[in-house]
Amino acid sequence: MAAGRVLLVVDLEGVAGVDSVEALVAGAPGYERARELLTAEVAAAVEGLLAAGYARVRVSDSHLAGTGEPNLLTEALPPEAEPCFFPEDAYASHLFEGVEAVACLGMHAAAGSAGFGAHTVDVLGAWTCGGRALSETDLVLALAAEAGLPALFVSGDDVLRDSLGGRVGYVCTKQALSPTQASSRAPEEVRAELARVAALPARRVEPLPGVPLVLGFKSRRQAALAVEAGARRVDDYRVEVAGRTFRERYTRALEAAEAASQVLGDVVRDEPGSPAFGRDLTSLLLLSGPPSRARSWEREAERALGAFLSLTGGSSQEARALRALTLHMLEHHSPRAFARWGLGPVLEAAVESLSSVSVVLAPGLSPDEAQDRVDAWFVRRERGLPHPELSPSALRAYLEHLDEEGYGLYAWLLGEMAASRGVDVRLPIPEQSLRELSRLVELYWLTHLYLLDTRYLRAPLRDARASAWTEELLVATPWLLSEGHVDLAGEVAFCLQCAGETGGGAHAALLSFLAAQQRADGRLCDETLESSEEESAAHATATALLAFAGADER
Repeated sequence: MAAGRVLLVVDLEGVAGVDSVEALVAGAPGYERARELLTAEVAAAVEGLLAAGYARVRVSDSHLAGTGEPNLLTEALPPEAEPCFFPEDAYASHLFEGVEAVACLGMHAAAGSAGFGAHTVDVLGAWTCGGRALSETDLVLALAAEAGLPALFVSGDDVLRDSLGGRVGYVCTKQALSPTQASSRAPEEVRAELARVAALPARRVEPLPGVPLVLGFKSRRQAALAVEAGARRVDDYRVEVAGRTFRERYTRALEAAEAASQVLGDVVRDEPGSPAFGRDLTSLLLLSGPPSRARSWEREAERALGAFLSLTGGSSQEARALRALTLHMLEHHSPRAFARWGLGPVLEAAVESLSSVSVVLAPGLSPDEAQDRVDAWFVRRERGLPHPELSPSALRAYLEHLDEEGYGLYAWLLGEMAASRGVDVRLPIPEQSLRELSRLVELYWLTHLYLLDTRYLRAPLRDARASAWTEELLVATPWLLSEGHVDLAGEVAFCLQCAGETGGGAHAALLSFLAAQQRADGRLCDETLESSEEESAAHATATALLAFAGADER
């Protein structure tokens, strides 16, 4: 063989010994070891290619670890290796010039698959061509085919191997256990096999069909941003790009994906290597795209309604407040279901029962009791009905008491609810202080931003920040489901409905989770709440009722 140059595109997810998502991010535990393992595999592949007769190996480091810096330890590579790092496009056209063949090392499966670290280009979009899911390896091979270049080998997990169907020589480095975990072969064995496979003859690669590339996103806003970058909308979550050549289609798709990735600034707040960054990266990997078909949740809604009315049929202040507020919200959030179930007289009676609920807020009152009293006052005021007035001075004193006792979320919410109805004695509670209390508090705070902005589901979203709130809720969904937060799952679901995100994977996952938690009698119970089973069941069933009923109308 005449001496020549090979293009070796490398990633990190498919390297043997890199078996957790944390190891993929700069600054996180395991990342420096992952760099060493990647470099050792590249060195072994380069030695094999040199032994096969190639003179130089151009190595395109394609993994983005969060810092904009290369992953390869270049000083440990053979001198014949030519490391390159182009974070804007690791498959740029000039990389394919002056080479005789291409190979891919350390790759991962396509977005939406069960492969370890599975994604395509970024963690937001899924790429397809003619209905076939595309991995990054598929993109490289298609670009090589168009350039008239054969392929030598690919390495990565078993899911990627199966998707390629034997079209190219393959070194399987690990078994994917989930999108976030894998079980690797011994790195030494893999490196020896890479050196052997590098000596095999290159194979001709079949090009992809000359049809538009379709990108499916995880939110409507992401798709809208891609459209602003020149893509054509297919539906709420999908766009397509056309072009005379695959290179043109790929480049336009890359621009659309880059535009959509602007939303990451709203959801990934911490620095690479921090626990929160790793949590959000994991959630983005686990967050699915739109389901193939929608389903009706009418049966679950009717069962939840029966359970809710039973749970709130008592005369306690809590039961009366929750019953009235939930039906008050349901009336406008799901008007067809509300009318079909004949709930008008039930709501009227529930609101009337609030007339005797006290508005006195003394420092010894528990936050939950205070919430019930303000809810009752709020509903009556919202519906233009007479009710005893909240004392501004007493409310201010109580809010200060709550804040001093560590109930900042209650202090914030009660102040905002009162201010929306003309009693403005809010405390200067910084947003950051609510975000930093806990992940759970932060998400309840976010859902109540929706409730306040929509006057508790009775008006459209108006706040310009709502699109950013929605992206935060989407990325939080895998976490709250894994933690089993039933009550919050219902709240997030009906907030996504307010934002028009009923066709996405997060909304479908939330409703499926709620349905799985629903008992035979229709009730749901959230064991993560610090309250009695009866209290948690009433509230969780209320949020599920709103979510199930809203799903079929929005």
